[in-house]
Amino acid sequence: NGIKSTLVDYQALRRDPSDLKLYLAQLCHLDPGLSASEALATMINAYNAVMLAMVVHFNPVSSVREIDNVWMYKFGTVNGSKVSLDDIEHGVIRDRGNGGLAAEFGARGRIHAGVNCASLSCPDLPFEAFEGARLSEQLNAATKRWLTNPTKNPGLAGGALKLSQIFKWYGVDFVNAEGSVKAFVKKHTGWQVADGVSLDFIPYDWNLNELNGKASWSGAVEAAPFSHGLCIFVAAVAMLSVPL
Repeated sequence: NGIKSTLVDYQALRRDPSDLKLYLAQLCHLDPGLSASEALATMINAYNAVMLAMVVHFNPVSSVREIDNVWMYKFGTVNGSKVSLDDIEHGVIRDRGNGGLAAEFGARGRIHAGVNCASLSCPDLPFEAFEGARLSEQLNAATKRWLTNPTKNPGLAGGALKLSQIFKWYGVDFVNAEGSVKAFVKKHTGWQVADGVSLDFIPYDWNLNELNGKASWSGAVEAAPFSHGLCIFVAAVAMLSVPL
């Protein structure tokens, strides 16, 4: 068995981080007139970019959890303020479960398919940036892709609905979005989930989503552009099964 996930060529980013640095620099000052969709797209992209930058900078051997205080360390600058990953995701995007930009836009629950914590069990790092004009469509696609990946959300099996730990950690977001975790899953998969079925949260694999880390891979890896407006950085990613 293995986890199917996008992987990142962190070595390539370390050799040439210029585009990533350019993108991060452009986050320092944001347009105050951003719409809710544009602001949320920007914050999701910011989280993913800061996460990439932290892995590039600190170079953990096997997991982001090797980085001291990884979630709380104020590594990035967004709109003039030093911010941590926690500030971006749980402060701005979620407002500690009280809503935040996710509620303003109507994406509570779905935003968890967009942020990537550089680990194998995380929802996939997308091959493109989130954009305000397409955000709902992109989040819907990311949510379906995440939920229907049986290595990250096995689904109905053995009399239970087997899901990622994310549904346990942030259950309030899925409840606020659709009334219950089961209703959220049904809406985005079409699975016939009975009301009485039990929920089972599978172990989370925190190993780094690194190309040629725990994975085995042969062949060329294409660089995938990750852009937002005029900001572009490049992450080399590949889709494959990662042996556990």
